Amino acid sequence: MEDQTPVFSFEIEYAGETVICKVIMQSINYDVLFNERFMATIGHTGEWTWIQESGVILPDSVIEEIGYRIESEYK
Repeated sequence: MEDQTPVFSFEIEYAGETVICKVIMQSINYDVLFNERFMATIGHTGEWTWIQESGVILPDSVIEEIGYRIESEYK
């Protein structure tokens, strides 16, 4: 059986509309897609503060919500 990259999705509000946010676990960070379009790569600091590493500049509140969802998914 092949290893599969962990992925999960949820709805999130962005720019006044509801989009499907897909989070794809990478080795040291997470790729974020909105409606199957790459938006950003996010990661966390040693203190578990979520930061955006690349991509379309997202509001801090969106990054924090995605980070919270990641933490909830993988606890």
